[in-house]
Amino acid sequence: MLLVPASLYVFSWVHRVAPAVVAADLMRAFSITAAALGNLAAIYPYVFAAMALVAGSLADTLGPRRTIALGGATMGLGAALFGLAPTFGVAFAARLLVGLGASVMLIAWLSLAAAWFRPDEFATISGWTQTAGNVGALLAASPLALLVDAVGWRLTFVAIGGVTLGLAAIAAGLIRDRPEAMGLAPVNPAPAARRAPALREVVRAVPQVIRNPRTWPPILTAGGMYTTVITFLGLWGVPYLTQVYGLTRVDAATVVSMLAVGTGVGSPLVGWLSDRWLGRRRLPMVVFAAFYALCWVPLALPADGRLPVAWLVPYLFVMGLASSGLVLVWSCVREVNDPARVGIAIGFCNVPIFFGVAVLQWLTGAILDARWTGLVSQGARYYEPAAYQAAFVVCLVLAASALVASLYVTETRCRNIWTPAER
Repeated sequence: MLLVPASLYVFSWVHRVAPAVVAADLMRAFSITAAALGNLAAIYPYVFAAMALVAGSLADTLGPRRTIALGGATMGLGAALFGLAPTFGVAFAARLLVGLGASVMLIAWLSLAAAWFRPDEFATISGWTQTAGNVGALLAASPLALLVDAVGWRLTFVAIGGVTLGLAAIAAGLIRDRPEAMGLAPVNPAPAARRAPALREVVRAVPQVIRNPRTWPPILTAGGMYTTVITFLGLWGVPYLTQVYGLTRVDAATVVSMLAVGTGVGSPLVGWLSDRWLGRRRLPMVVFAAFYALCWVPLALPADGRLPVAWLVPYLFVMGLASSGLVLVWSCVREVNDPARVGIAIGFCNVPIFFGVAVLQWLTGAILDARWTGLVSQGARYYEPAAYQAAFVVCLVLAASALVASLYVTETRCRNIWTPAER
């Protein structure tokens, strides 16, 4: 129940961060600017934001098995089409399909975990989902760069699409929505005994989640952290290191992958600390948000104050480790909302977070274009260090805002504190 959705979630992360590795290839193939590339990358989070509530509805109505299988099939078709795209418009449509398929993966997986694991294990499982995701980020670093160098970016994405389609078929055959479907005792008997809510009931539950003031601080905290880390990991990290530090694409992808390694190590650790050791939610979010905000300071410094090359690997590892505090968002939001609406509460988290990712990816691209001096290298625009610094200052401000929001997270002591009076 963990490994099958994990395999598809890995590929959803490959697509999430792949534009960083193939950025120059895409700019050459379609003759586009940094802002256009930012928009191409941003269609993925835009779709996530638009589909978040729908994905939660699907998880609650169709069930996780069907949701994961359909999402995987859509993601695979989109990936293959992206590799075959003759024009920028077709590539844009293919990226939209990939986003549609990937948008349901995490929410359906967490809904599955809610049926198969105890409430005091949920944050730990949430952490492991991010470890799985960051395995995808690692695959989208050096391995993807090497594969693109060997066979080209087009054939690479066609192959990824084929593998994803195969995994979707496996998911349809092996996943079961609840332990009872395999003749096992229910882990959470009360929720499992409830019928699946009709779509209109789910839609009526959305305003309840939105109006709950305790929903927002953890979402804003995670949003400030996730939007910035994914913008560096999934879009500008590799171009920044190749243009400012002079690294090759493979070397730059390897260095940037340390963000994914740090997040992969930190995510289950944060969940375990919160669930088992501290029995708290707010304290670990505040501590990790503080360290994460500090990590953006070197990137926002003037070019002559940037980090030495030898420091980049440990620095980005620590940055990824600090960003892993955002995984507590699902536990925090789940525990202050109706436990009968796990899918919709978790799904709503993605709306503002991924909308923020989309806007930031476009905004940073627009900032780079505004600071472009006219230089071109191998058919792609070259941006001066000061241009990247200007974009990263915005990321620093958002990271600092995440720290402020974390101070207002409601402490639940790892239990659901929602009451019907909060409707």
